[in-house]
Amino acid sequence: MVQLDCIEKRLVSFYKRYGKFISRHPIPFLIVPVLITIALGCGMIYLEKQTDVEELFTPTNGRAKDERDVVEDVFIHDNNVTVNRLTTLGRYGRMILVAKDGGNVITEEIISEVYTLIEIVQNISVTDSQGVVKFDDICLQWLRECQTDGFVYTFPKGSSMREKNVTYPVYEDVFIGSLFGGVELKGNTDVISTAAAIQLIFYLRIDDVTADKWEDAFLETLESYDGNLVEVYRYTSRSLELELEHASDSVFTSFTIAFTIIINFAIWSSIRLDNVQNKPWLALMGVVSAGFAVVSAFGFLMYCRVPFIDIVATTPILILSIGVDDMFIMIASWRKTNIRGKVEERMGEAMSEAALSITITSVTDALAFGVGVLAVFPSVRIFCAYTGLAVLFDYLYQVTFFAACMAISGKRERANRHYGTCLRVKPEDDSPNKCYAICCSGGPSRKTSGKTREESPHAVMVFFRDFFGPFITHSVTKAAVIITYLAYVGLSIWGILNLQQGLQLQNLALDDSYVKPFYDLEEQYFKTYGPVVFVVFPEELNSLEPAVNEDLLSTLAVFENSEYTYEENLTDCWLRSFIGYLNVRNISDDSDTDTLLHVLRYEFLANPSFEHFSLDVTFGDDGVIIASRCLVITKDINTTNRERDMMSDMREKADQSKYDITVYHPAFIFFDQYTAVLPNTLQNLGIALAAMMLVSLIFIPQPICSVWVVLCILSIEAGVVGFMSHWDVNLDSISMINIILCIGFSVDFSAHIAYTFTVSDGVSKNARIIKTLFTLGMPILQGALSTLFGISVLSMSNGYIFRIFFKTLFLVIVFGLLHSMFFLPVLLTFLGGSAKSGAVADTVPKEESSTEKSSNMHINHAYNNRE
Repeated sequence: MVQLDCIEKRLVSFYKRYGKFISRHPIPFLIVPVLITIALGCGMIYLEKQTDVEELFTPTNGRAKDERDVVEDVFIHDNNVTVNRLTTLGRYGRMILVAKDGGNVITEEIISEVYTLIEIVQNISVTDSQGVVKFDDICLQWLRECQTDGFVYTFPKGSSMREKNVTYPVYEDVFIGSLFGGVELKGNTDVISTAAAIQLIFYLRIDDVTADKWEDAFLETLESYDGNLVEVYRYTSRSLELELEHASDSVFTSFTIAFTIIINFAIWSSIRLDNVQNKPWLALMGVVSAGFAVVSAFGFLMYCRVPFIDIVATTPILILSIGVDDMFIMIASWRKTNIRGKVEERMGEAMSEAALSITITSVTDALAFGVGVLAVFPSVRIFCAYTGLAVLFDYLYQVTFFAACMAISGKRERANRHYGTCLRVKPEDDSPNKCYAICCSGGPSRKTSGKTREESPHAVMVFFRDFFGPFITHSVTKAAVIITYLAYVGLSIWGILNLQQGLQLQNLALDDSYVKPFYDLEEQYFKTYGPVVFVVFPEELNSLEPAVNEDLLSTLAVFENSEYTYEENLTDCWLRSFIGYLNVRNISDDSDTDTLLHVLRYEFLANPSFEHFSLDVTFGDDGVIIASRCLVITKDINTTNRERDMMSDMREKADQSKYDITVYHPAFIFFDQYTAVLPNTLQNLGIALAAMMLVSLIFIPQPICSVWVVLCILSIEAGVVGFMSHWDVNLDSISMINIILCIGFSVDFSAHIAYTFTVSDGVSKNARIIKTLFTLGMPILQGALSTLFGISVLSMSNGYIFRIFFKTLFLVIVFGLLHSMFFLPVLLTFLGGSAKSGAVADTVPKEESSTEKSSNMHINHAYNNRE
């Protein structure tokens, strides 16, 4: 078997010398990390929180952003624009009203209360530098009048509801499809019989700085409103940003509990009955080391003005988990050294084994997050920047600060000093009484041979050696593991094939937020009529010749006949109306272009009934049309898949046209995530796996074991993604972050096992696996359980971001444990390669070698005495 161990040998040699050096000079390695942490931590005064939903959760290279640029280049209207021609989602306060009795909202009494609400909203006042400001002062205007949504036009104040026939969705040439929801019509007519909900929208000027204050006052006013007949549900253009910020604040207590659990688990799981070999303070320093890493990384990036986002609040838990896992590995390596050996020799031996192992996982973790920095979603990039840098600092502080702490702890043990008082104590067999033996005694017995290699093994280590190891290497167990793995793969693939894509924006708010019921009602009642899509025609269509007109309308009909749009009766198109105007005026469309342009500009677009079309036609300096647009209404866009498919269908039709047509709606900015998240996730996974393979080949001596590490990562990732689907988690930018961090955690599980198996010696692969599990079973189990216990408090979080964080991390830890304790060990017994070249085979006493099981159970005895 080809072995690529030249790098591994040099690193082992380097870390051995380094461990000896740090044991001789621990103080600088304690002080310098503390000074670096203080210096970098001061950067946190430059904390800048970013909550802009569009900026964070939409792809930077999204096609809609280019489409918006095209539209804004040719249609510039500032704040003098109709609502459905805005190139952004705008500024607004929205409310949905439903009857308290769940009945019809189109009644005299409810209409009267709606007018009361309208007056309340219009009288909301805020103060700015100019004085008191009300809605009419900052409303979005068209022709010097505030924009209305058709309610006042449909039901004029004081008019009687009797004998009033309101047609739907168009009433007297006014579109009211977004005004009423849950509509039932009378018989086969288009007259409304009943409606379940009313939606009112109060649009504000986009660039008015007072709009923020007004929106806040709008929310407060409606929150305190207690209607007689209607329930009011509210929302503003800033609601998601405000709720996103509130979501991170709300889980502060949960994170505090999580940190407490992880820290306590790390300390208590390091406690032993031996008062000298006990290491609770060393475990605490491992936690402190991880904390230093978080502070240093955050401070450095804030010095660099990298914004802080709410999902980054999960980074300390991740780094604490990684740091604790590394700490357990280093302590386990220390315990394997000669208990009577010099501290310098013990540190050299421990660092040569543990430091290389955590180097592999740290490098691969950092690479995984480094790949995430290339993502097209800014939220993913920012998270990966913070977490990836924190991983590097964690590694740096583990091999400096924590290693120095371990050397100092080793000197205490060498002097046989009590872990708490640091006073010299006697071994247990020299204890003067039982109380002294329990509370004070510790250290190696005077009866212990000087050749003893290790501290007395922990009970959990004994379990892995004497029970679990022989169990997992039994042929029947291997067959059961293989069958279980095949079932696991099948369920994972099934879940992947049924995985839903896209982030539902309401999930950014807490479950008990006022945003949730608003979105629920909107989805229930106001999705019949979807976004009004711009179909923008380029300069080539600037002629008003009949042949061009006919071709333009034929092209428009392609969009109107889509399964996602309504036919031409709901399309708002200047050209179709202009041709109708020419017919009424008895002007032939065969007239010369100059005549038609004159009629268009100075008669048609100047007519109050058609003046809004002036927003849809752009003229050049020479008076000719250089761009125009028509507005097409979509339908039944009530799921993320429908949103994605509608946008893709419209774009496909535009791309297939012989003209350079642009289709656009402000919501396309967010719909782009549906088309970007899957390919970007696959791209990042592909790059990360290639990087993992390269690192594994460099650091793990046997290429075949490197392959198994990468395959394990791929297998764990497939399981996480597949079972995400079974657990009702969509593939979106939030879960994409978690998938990337899962790569790092997957490496931690598989790389430790593969590397230790590779460098272990033994009479058989089964024996090598048992030795590997004896060495690593306890620290891996400790690291996994500490993380599981810590994140368990997030399982009941009412925030989507943190609940998804729990679900994905829970899955990766559970599946990582399954792979490291069951799947990978069984695989390595079949295809793990030979022992490392130069290793000394274990020798087992003859009387205990009659069966392989007996040999396996006593492999540690052979290991202790191999020298």
